[in-house]
Parts: sequence; structure tokens; C-alpha cells
Amino acid sequence: MPLLKAQWVPLKIAIFVAVSLIVSAWWILPHRAWIPLAAEPAQYGVSDPVLSVPIDMNAEDTPLSDDDQEPIFSSSVDVDIENTSPPDDDIEPEISASVNTVAGDRPLVVYAYSESDNARANLRFFITKGLHNAADFVFIFNGDAGAARMVPRKPNVTVVKRDNTCFDLGAIGEVLRKKNLWKRYKRFITMNASVRGPFLPWWSKSCWTDLYLDKITETTKSMVLATDDVGMGILLDPAFALSASQDDEFGSKENPVGLSGCYGDWNAAVHAEIGTTGLITKAGYKVDAMMTAAHTVMGGIEAYCEATQAGDVLFDKEYFGMNVHPYETVFIKANRDVDPWVLDSMTEWHLKMNTRSSDGCGA
Repeated sequence: MPLLKAQWVPLKIAIFVAVSLIVSAWWILPHRAWIPLAAEPAQYGVSDPVLSVPIDMNAEDTPLSDDDQEPIFSSSVDVDIENTSPPDDDIEPEISASVNTVAGDRPLVVYAYSESDNARANLRFFITKGLHNAADFVFIFNGDAGAARMVPRKPNVTVVKRDNTCFDLGAIGEVLRKKNLWKRYKRFITMNASVRGPFLPWWSKSCWTDLYLDKITETTKSMVLATDDVGMGILLDPAFALSASQDDEFGSKENPVGLSGCYGDWNAAVHAEIGTTGLITKAGYKVDAMMTAAHTVMGGIEAYCEATQAGDVLFDKEYFGMNVHPYETVFIKANRDVDPWVLDSMTEWHLKMNTRSSDGCGA
């Protein structure tokens, strides 16, 4: 399958970041034997979730004690706190050792965070609405880790603190490579704190992680922020980092793409992020997106790009004269001041609804 053309760079950013700034664009080679890092994940018996065993990164990388946690809601959130902030022990029940689960079948959600007021609001919303017990979660705090106090202490949640280097894309790659963490899993979702969500209609009983992961097939290896173990192997493999790199306004074909690098500046990080789409298509696999418009042209995302020449649809009025609604993509870019009334209203309404991700995700 041919690579996406350079003139589609803005759309690649939009699709990739529409639901999360850093993502796993997932790609797979036509034959698994071509991928040296895409070995089958080790199978851990039927027992606790993988992250109930601490990841040996350093002593500070474990979740804070309950006594140290910052309340999920603060006075800066303009909502009715009594109606939206449950007791700590009611946020999610802990997963017991009796849960019949195979570690490799549990999705791993990796959330990268760098401190800002907007990022803190997005993290607060995600903790309240996005956490559930049917997946394992790793929160990466780059630099200032004060917001780590908001993360609840649970057996399927791990906090990693690190210096603010490599940008979010490189940080995710570093953490996943540490102790070969990624090889314990078959399914992944990666994101950062520039997006807010999940947003699902009140009548929906879907699990937000399934909405993405269920779209990953033998031929489609990228669902914006979701991929499988083979796709992650390619993302993390430095041998593939230049295979799909193209000249663009942020970098050159000599600069690496994917999750294998430590990126020294913003341009390098954006170039690496854009290139993940090319990694998938270069390997002969397809990408997909949640946006309705992307499914109006026969031939998939590439045909859509060629037919519409759409740019970055996540800016104001750039989605064919309107803006992407949170229900269309489940997560929405929250740091561009696009439709602030819509974002604020959706946030307040969803926080007031007595719904949690556990309602649809189970476990």
C-alpha cells in the first residue's frame, strides 16, 4: 500500500491527535516473521492483572498512597461537587486476585502528562470517567508530578515519574521498552493530556477502550490511538524508524519517526508523530479513524485524503466548515480553544451524570 503523500501531513496530524497527541499508529508487516521485536507477549497465568506486580523502574514509580492523593475534583472545576465526586472507595472496586484474566489479553492504556492547567483538567476528567478495571493503566508524569496525587491507588494503575525529556512520544516509548513492559500485552492505547474524554452519550453502554481496539484487525493496525502487539513492535523498533520518514515542514526523511526515539525539540516530536501513519501503510496495512467524514469515500483513509485534501480538522471550523463533536471521536482536542462552550458544557454534563467507564467495560 503506498505511503500517504506529503501534502496530507496536516490530516495525519489531525487523525493522529484527534484523540490523543501521542499515539500508537499501528502497523504490521505482511508477515510477522519480518518483525524482530514483535515476538508473542509472554503469557502470565490466570491470576492478577499484570500491573498488580509493581514495575521495577524506580522507587517513586508506584502510585501514591491513599493518604497522599489529591481529590479528583477541586474548586477549579465548575460543577456540583456533591453530585459528581464519589467517595474514594466508590470510584472503582479493586480487581481481586480471583479475577479470571490472562495478562496478555488485558489492554494497556498509557497516558502521558506534562503540567498545565488544561492538562490537569483533562487528567481529572479522564480519571473520573475513563478508568475501569478491564484494562491496565500507566500514567507517565513528565517533569512536575504534583498532579500524580489525583491518580487513585489501584492494582491495575501505575504511576511513572520521569524528567521532562523526549516529549510525550519519546516518553511513552521509553516506558514501554523498560523491562520489555510492552511484551506483556497484545493490545495498546496511548494518549496524552492534550485531549479530554471519554465522551459517550448517556444511552451508550459501550466500553470506550473497546470502541478503538475492536477496530484493529488483521488488515487494519491503527485506530488513531490504538494498536496491537505487532504494531507496537514496529513503533518501538529503531530499525523501522526511517523506513517511512518523509520530508515535511517539521523534519526530513533523515529524522526518525515512531516511538523509538528521544526527541529533542517540538519539530522533531511532531515529525515523529506524523510518520507513524506512514509506518503502518509502509508495512502494508491500513489505518482507520472515528470521524464520519473519513468513511464517505470508497477506498479507505488514503482515498479520503486524496479526494478531500482535508487539512487539520481539529482547528476551528476546519471540519468541512464545522467542528468535530466529542461524540464523534470519543476524545477531543482540548487545548486549542475550539468551541469552548461545547467543551465546557459537555464536561459539566458528563461529570454530573452518574456514569462510569466500568458501566460498559465491566470487570
